[in-house]
Amino acid sequence: MHNFTETLRDVDRSLNERYSGRLKQFGNDPRTLGWDSQASQKVRFAIACQMANFKDASVLDIGCGLADFRTFLSESGNECDRYVGVDINPDLLNECQQKYADDTFLSGNLLIDELPEATAECGVMFGVLNFRFSEIDNLEFAKSMIAAAFERVQNSLVFDLLTTVRDSSYPEEDFVYYYDPSEILEFVISLTPHVSMRHDYPSIPQREMMFCLRKNANH
Repeated sequence: MHNFTETLRDVDRSLNERYSGRLKQFGNDPRTLGWDSQASQKVRFAIACQMANFKDASVLDIGCGLADFRTFLSESGNECDRYVGVDINPDLLNECQQKYADDTFLSGNLLIDELPEATAECGVMFGVLNFRFSEIDNLEFAKSMIAAAFERVQNSLVFDLLTTVRDSSYPEEDFVYYYDPSEILEFVISLTPHVSMRHDYPSIPQREMMFCLRKNANH
């Protein structure tokens, strides 16, 4: 565990340098976080809102970035009751806190930091699992993050991934990781039988998939 923790700390430091640099370059913009555009981001968020109900619920946003999902919920008529954003980058969190002074923002990594306040009825992870690592195994990291996030929610967890069923019109990129849909589905069903999966929405700009894991059946 010690070696894994230290390796993850090194990875976090490298990512912090990357995103702090992009924040200086792009400012409060989806490109800071590596998203294609705000339009693509809104498509992603809208699909999440089709899969789970965030309105009047407490929401845990893991890898919250610039709290764009918080903004989307407010602007789309899905205002949450309480929002908790978690990120490893203090510069991004400072931007978030300036925008949403009454919300809770926590600095840390869900796998290696305590973060007792990081709980809610619903959780989301957007883009957290897409970066390709050389220091750690991507699939094992993803499984650990999904399991840890699911433990933190009372009702549902929504997360997205890039899929190996690629869009032929978009070139493969070596700095992101593509996941086998069947492999992820097999894993999440081991956590809960109450699973929804979307693999049918347009590429934004790459083909993605989204999962919703529930603690109980969706009536």
